Amino acid sequence: MKATREGRNTLVDLLDRVLDKGAVIDADVIITVAGVPLLGLKLRAMLASVDTMIQYGMWVDWDKAIRAAAAQEARQKQVQEDALLQGETVRYQCFSSYWQPEGIVKGWTYGTLSITDTAIRLHRKEPAATLLACRFEDLRGYSLESGPVSSAEPSAYLHLVLTDGSISTLHPKDIRAVLSYVGFEMEKRMLPWQPVEYHAGLAAGYRKYIAGETRAIKKRCDI
Repeated sequence: MKATREGRNTLVDLLDRVLDKGAVIDADVIITVAGVPLLGLKLRAMLASVDTMIQYGMWVDWDKAIRAAAAQEARQKQVQEDALLQGETVRYQCFSSYWQPEGIVKGWTYGTLSITDTAIRLHRKEPAATLLACRFEDLRGYSLESGPVSSAEPSAYLHLVLTDGSISTLHPKDIRAVLSYVGFEMEKRMLPWQPVEYHAGLAAGYRKYIAGETRAIKKRCDI
């Protein structure tokens, strides 16, 4: 390709040409200090997008190896996730944070909340781990609480109250959907699913939803 000069070209045009067609860099670099040459560098390199290099027969083997490794990693993650769900049928999934009450440092951790045909599960993909596993038969009820998250607008927290008296606190992405799906599974089992008196007191300034507000959410969820 014959070199041409176009004064109206912009940086965007240059980047587009480099990514689309590629560019060959041929340079001799000499680093000097006080006029004394100390380091010499002879550089000959090609700069282009990966797709362009593959198109011209470069890095084909590397591309195949990377794609194969990525596919294998995806399969392994899926196997791990299936193992965490223990073969249960997923009814609903969403992102959720979970209050970790045990360990050296107590705080929020994050994962995927899954409502299955058997239990409520929260698992983390990397590294794979089950953070919460609660069977519907172990639920006594729930409590809602509102409070700030990272100085943002107040949002809702869901406290799962278990029959053994323990509490599991979640901050799901869609609390109404979670209440609805859990309520559906509880109703199928003819188990009570209703608000109970509990306040987590996670931080100053939190306030519990009033009973009327809780009933309104419950009504909107049709549970």
